[in-house]
Amino acid sequence: MNQNNNYSTPNMGGQCPNPPQANDVFASDRYGKSRGVCALLAIFLGGFGVQYFYLGKTTAGIIALIGTWVLCGIPSILWLIQGILMFVMSPEDFERKYEATTSTFPLF
Repeated sequence: MNQNNNYSTPNMGGQCPNPPQANDVFASDRYGKSRGVCALLAIFLGGFGVQYFYLGKTTAGIIALIGTWVLCGIPSILWLIQGILMFVMSPEDFERKYEATTSTFPLF
């Protein structure tokens, strides 16, 4: 049985068939931080402000921790939304909003 496929495999010339994508969520950026790791920290440990400590924004981490404690965990919904938004935003937006900013408490 000989089936004729209507597609062809390009010659890779020794290259990797699946090169890393430019929008890899877990790739480190120029600050050495991973958008995917930060997003997961925001989703699962956002109430403790861990995502801000990971980014080096200690004041924001303390504000998140105290805010969650004082408001009985209600702001954890915001951190969940923040983590989801971190996953879907572009690497440039992530860098601009969370790493290169001079803001003390970057929320969204």
